[in-house]
Amino acid sequence: MKLRPYFLRMGLSLLVLIGTGIVFAPSLKTIFLSNPGLNALIIILTLSGVLFAFYQLYRLKNDGEILENLKQEKWHASSLQQAIFLEPIIALFQQKNVDLTPTLAKRLGDSLADRLDNERVFPRYLIGLLVFLGLLGTFWGLSQTIASIAKLIQNMPSDGGSSANLFTLLKENLQSPLVGMGTAFSSSLFGLGGSLVIGFLELQVGHAYGRFLNETDSYLTTCSHGKDESSVIPTAPLSFLKALLTHNIESVDKLIQVTEKSEKHEQQKILVLDKLIQSLSLVAEQSKNQQNLMIKLAEGQIQLHTQLSAVPSPLDEESFKCLQNIDRLLAHSLQHQREGREEFLKKLRDEMRLIAHTMASVAEQKKMVG
Repeated sequence: MKLRPYFLRMGLSLLVLIGTGIVFAPSLKTIFLSNPGLNALIIILTLSGVLFAFYQLYRLKNDGEILENLKQEKWHASSLQQAIFLEPIIALFQQKNVDLTPTLAKRLGDSLADRLDNERVFPRYLIGLLVFLGLLGTFWGLSQTIASIAKLIQNMPSDGGSSANLFTLLKENLQSPLVGMGTAFSSSLFGLGGSLVIGFLELQVGHAYGRFLNETDSYLTTCSHGKDESSVIPTAPLSFLKALLTHNIESVDKLIQVTEKSEKHEQQKILVLDKLIQSLSLVAEQSKNQQNLMIKLAEGQIQLHTQLSAVPSPLDEESFKCLQNIDRLLAHSLQHQREGREEFLKKLRDEMRLIAHTMASVAEQKKMVG
């Protein structure tokens, strides 16, 4: 990490400030003498802030060089004594059997960010202190001005003397209010100027800290991901991998067997459905035959009723026997139809049970496959 651009910008800004001070040296001397005590304190604090800003960059320069050595894997044990911000990271690298995980890398990055942010507490406080001292000098000078004007008003003659005497009195008594105004504006000028200089230097230091933090986070992220990728395969024993492959092969074989059984059950299901269709066709044909038979019986009964109506009463013995024969034939026909219907319903129930059993077996096989 190169910090030379930041040093150059800070040095050029100080040279511009010194050149401006030399150009306006007479005016600045007069302003400084308006309130030398407070202005001297403001200048001392400003110089201390400037020196501390360069000191911050100098400390960061050592850690930047150590970071470059870490990237090139050229670091050594003596780097731990020179490092300031990277001390926890180097101490971690010196330990044995420590894996740099992404979570640990993130924690180290957050810790480094906190350390860098704590380094900027003093410059921020110093900027606020310079603004406060400038405002303090302003109020101090204004209070002196108000007191001097009040004193001038009290010393004004009430009898109305000559204008020459009045002008001389005003000239003598206006010196104190003007001194107070000079104190107020000079303190504000030095205070705001000092805060502006330190603020610019602190801005450069903040940029350098941000760049250093980004490069460190990038390096830690690269190291953590590199270790994760390189440690995935070696950490798994060969016996575990072999057992895993064997288990996968057995699972595939079982899946093939279950699929074959499922295909067989599907074929059986198709055969059963074909039988069911044939049975339903047979049922339809028998129903049609029975319907035709019933129609014939009804026609026979109509004819019989016609013939009976034509037969004279009382019936003779032959007619009575004929009627008995017809009655037995009708009873026998009805009994035959009842037995045929019961047998057909029994076969139909057996076929339906077989279909239900087959479908349940297929569903169970599909559940095993899934």
